Amino acid sequence: MAAKDIPADLKKQMQRSLVKHTDIAGDTRGEVVDLIVGAIDKHATPEGVNLEAAAQLIKDSLDKQYGLAWHCVIGKGFSYDITAQNGSLMHCFYQGDIAVLVFKC
Repeated sequence: MAAKDIPADLKKQMQRSLVKHTDIAGDTRGEVVDLIVGAIDKHATPEGVNLEAAAQLIKDSLDKQYGLAWHCVIGKGFSYDITAQNGSLMHCFYQGDIAVLVFKC
């Protein structure tokens, strides 16, 4: 199904973030999701999302707000096996097919 064939209600639903897994607590969880969504939206163009720029913005923002040593992986297809600091891991999806993994180690 081409992007133009996606029903309007499904497109609207895909604009929400979907947290697949996280061990980040409470209010911080929402702040991290907002940061991720904002970075992706900021670097979105009609041609697509500049994933490299979005990842850099997410990493820099997390480093500034929550201390150094954050990492960000963003893309449309990847798997992972990592060791992360407790309370710092989030794997989520945005716009349906953009996966984001952030963690601190």
